[in-house]
Amino acid sequence: MYLMVGIDVGGTFTDIVCFDRRSRRFRVAKVPSFPGEQWKGIVSALDSLQVHGADVMRVAHGTTISTNALLELKGARTALVTTAGFRDVLEVGRTRRLLGGLFDMFFRRTPPLVPRDRRFEIDERITGSGEVLRPVDPAQVSSLAERILEKDVQAVAVCLINAHRNPANERALCEMLSRHLPGVPVVMSTEIVRERGEYERTSTCVLNAYLMPTMQRYLGALEDALVARGVHVPLSIMSSNGGAMSFDQAARFVVGTFLSGPVGGVIASMALGRQMGVEDFITFDMGGTSTDVALVHRGQPRLSFDNQVYAYPLRAPQLDIHTIGAGGGSIVRAREDGTLDVGPESAGAFPGPACYGRGGTLPTISDANLVLGRLPADHAIASELRLSVPAAQSAFEGLRDKLGGAAVLPDTVKLASVAVEIAISKMAAAVREISVHRGFDPREFALIPYGGAGPLHAFLVATELGMRRVIVPPFPGHISALGQMCADYRRDFSVPWIGTLEATAVAQMRELSVELLAQGHAYLEAESVAAAQRSFSHSVDIRYAGQSFTLSIPWHEAEDQASDLAARFHQRHRETFGYASDESALEVTTLRLAATGDIEKPSLVFEETYAHFAQGARMPGSISREVFDGTEWRSAGVIDRAACRTGDQFDGPAVIEDFGATTYLPPGWRATVHESKALVCEWQDSAE
Repeated sequence: MYLMVGIDVGGTFTDIVCFDRRSRRFRVAKVPSFPGEQWKGIVSALDSLQVHGADVMRVAHGTTISTNALLELKGARTALVTTAGFRDVLEVGRTRRLLGGLFDMFFRRTPPLVPRDRRFEIDERITGSGEVLRPVDPAQVSSLAERILEKDVQAVAVCLINAHRNPANERALCEMLSRHLPGVPVVMSTEIVRERGEYERTSTCVLNAYLMPTMQRYLGALEDALVARGVHVPLSIMSSNGGAMSFDQAARFVVGTFLSGPVGGVIASMALGRQMGVEDFITFDMGGTSTDVALVHRGQPRLSFDNQVYAYPLRAPQLDIHTIGAGGGSIVRAREDGTLDVGPESAGAFPGPACYGRGGTLPTISDANLVLGRLPADHAIASELRLSVPAAQSAFEGLRDKLGGAAVLPDTVKLASVAVEIAISKMAAAVREISVHRGFDPREFALIPYGGAGPLHAFLVATELGMRRVIVPPFPGHISALGQMCADYRRDFSVPWIGTLEATAVAQMRELSVELLAQGHAYLEAESVAAAQRSFSHSVDIRYAGQSFTLSIPWHEAEDQASDLAARFHQRHRETFGYASDESALEVTTLRLAATGDIEKPSLVFEETYAHFAQGARMPGSISREVFDGTEWRSAGVIDRAACRTGDQFDGPAVIEDFGATTYLPPGWRATVHESKALVCEWQDSAE
């Protein structure tokens, strides 16, 4: 076995990357996704590269199955069991709006995933200090199980008050319910998240239970399909925290997969950044349906523990990725007031943009770029798809008619250009969200674009933000799939601990860290990770006394003193918020552990791959085509990236065609081929 396989399923396309350990070359393909049946896209991708199951040594996969099921509200019929008196925690929440504007007079709160008639109470109690005041009564559980069965539920979430301090009652209740409800998944909240915050823990547990049957069906169907093709090797799913987990783990910890797809691109970008010595950058992943952006500072991505998915709080670690509904397939439409807007509705894979020729008639951003000459019409792109300029023009003519007709807008090219400008404005706002709003200046970062549409728009986004450096990675259209293979196994563990940060507190914290290490070793043992490949990193959530929010601070548990943690916290607080209060008392709220298992990864050397595909490729500068740059038509060189050699340079305007993506290099930018095969692009001062 010699093939490593990474697969990323997007809303429009499914990308596959295979690394051949014998030839040290990569093979890539892009095929249409199958909405509602993602596993079919994976099988189609494998077939497109003629991958033989017996040759595969590992399969890594990024999926949006949990996100889609939640947004479409197609999860399981779920019940919630909680302590008597806390039945309505899920509905009361924090008494604030999680969706909708503050001044929306027509606001209606999103209903909870579990309605009141499926929320059950049980008479038990754990005190705030963790003492068992009332244990679980088996007779009451038996009666409770009968009532749950009457509701025909498909999953059960169990979240008891103060269980984060002592999960004994919760564990006993789950064991009893599992015996009474065979075949029904029972989710224990403290196995998903053991932290304070009753509402957030309840919401996270309910999310996991609600999505578990859907994820289990999907993983089962995918595994069966792979086994039928002779693939009998470890299968892993990308996790939202930047690591990987086995299918078995993903089936139990579903809330860890919400960012499964977007995280892959960040991990691959970090690997590329280490190769190039670049530590500060912003990733820009634009696909057919959405755009995902993330910030990496000093070589590390930002990790968030308090999150929200749609209208539901999520207390689970995930990379700080911001998503907007703007992609190549985003529909350009006229508002009721006669103005233009883009997205969030997408044409998807079927029928797709009008230029795909699959029956779509609405104009999209992909249609706009084709009208502007930035996408190729003279040869096929992904999956032998040939784009139709007349279809794209016809779609914009239809939009023009809605805006007043040819008398008002005689030029559909200008209309297409404005549509792209609107999309650029939205994507630039997304970058500001994860940079400026978090205390970072985007001008001090490089922009790394990828995804099928990322390199096509990145330079326009960079220009709007004043960013002067853009790095286009190798295989930009497949970088997320590549990242799936670059991730180690990882699981985050936590334990609540409330106390003032002082010398005696550190000693108690070290005692608790032993418990966390035991959990980390047990997880990696279950994932068959050898002891020599295991590593652990600790962190501590700290806040100023009286604050309601915390910052997670790295902790070297064997050597750090209280003063070391305090100094680190003050520095992080100053970097994040612009000030620090060195004299204020500090409180610790949570101890954390990241358990990582190192696994074999592909060699990120792309010379052999590009050299292989360079045979018969057009030499740079051999052809050109007319491209509209926003103000006028200009002649742009069309460059086949496979034919570029290290050190080659070219100035914009240029169109660079690569595996699964097209790069538009506007006037004023210069691209240089780095030895890693990345395109390092700089804004030229002479262009100002």
